[in-house]
Amino acid sequence: MSNDTAPMIDFAFVADYIAMNNLPNRPLQPNIGYNQEHNIVFNTSSCVEYNVPHYGLSSDKLNQMAASDKQLAQMGRPRSISCQVLVSTQSEFADCDPNGVLGMDPLHPHERIILYFHGGAYCVGERSLTHMHVYAHISRTTGRRVFSPNYRLAPRHGFPSQLHDCFMTYKYILSLGFEPQNIVLAGDSAGGALVIGVLLLLRDMKCSSPSAAVLVSPWVDATCSGDSWTRNQQFDYLPALPLNDPFHPTRMFYDAGRKFSPTMLEELQCPLVSPVFGSDLSGMPPMLVQMGRNELLHDDIEKFVTKVKHDNKQGSVFLETYEHMPHVFVLFDFADAAQRAFSSIGSFVREHN
Repeated sequence: MSNDTAPMIDFAFVADYIAMNNLPNRPLQPNIGYNQEHNIVFNTSSCVEYNVPHYGLSSDKLNQMAASDKQLAQMGRPRSISCQVLVSTQSEFADCDPNGVLGMDPLHPHERIILYFHGGAYCVGERSLTHMHVYAHISRTTGRRVFSPNYRLAPRHGFPSQLHDCFMTYKYILSLGFEPQNIVLAGDSAGGALVIGVLLLLRDMKCSSPSAAVLVSPWVDATCSGDSWTRNQQFDYLPALPLNDPFHPTRMFYDAGRKFSPTMLEELQCPLVSPVFGSDLSGMPPMLVQMGRNELLHDDIEKFVTKVKHDNKQGSVFLETYEHMPHVFVLFDFADAAQRAFSSIGSFVREHN
């Protein structure tokens, strides 16, 4: 498709179609887990200001969103998003009253939790049954409750709306009484990139960071520049569209409808959008990164991990590559590799949190 056709696409219709297909809140099967959805309200006390001018346009956009939240709160119409709380019934929560463990407040002063940002190319993924199964498996192997915000989705809400919502969720979780050292951030694909973006913002704003991070097939390069985007096309289920195609996932989440240009390419290389381009990835907590050998993002993830290892303490970043596996293979929880990955996440979290 020619880049010249981009202005002819009705992205409002695309956004409506995506929203129509986002699933309503629904309960898990009792043999898998319990889940409940809550509203996170961004009151005046929770508003932030992003003092990170070195991120250029992304910083400007974040501050515009923060200012809008503050204005709405002051007008008595605070913005809100929903958040899933989930526990596995195959864990120490098995014999608990679901109503007693599915609130958002800490169960005790030093409770340890997982804050998980779902993937879906910033456009889909909220409340998906496959993701809720992933949360249940992680709750099972870690013995922790999993919190997952339903952040705003593209193309209706372009980047960095998703990053702002995830950062605000982390700050909200702290305001409830959870301690940073008792939180593990986790995410897959776009959610993995959101984890890194939140960590960079926390570091640069000198805020308390979580104790560890888990990234599954993180989408660390929105320009999709690695050779594996070509080499692994026949093995992965992801589409490998050119960046000048307006339906490329990057084009959908980043300023949908805008013509592709060298200026946009430069914007996409901001570390908050594409962490692999970060010149300083220091200050990261212990990190577990999992990827499939056959996924399109393989080389981008490998490059990112090399950079993070270089910029952080030796032995704090761990990369696991699962043979013959595609992108975010843990979604296919019937696979042996997915179960091994969940077990590894459990071991990592228990060791570092």
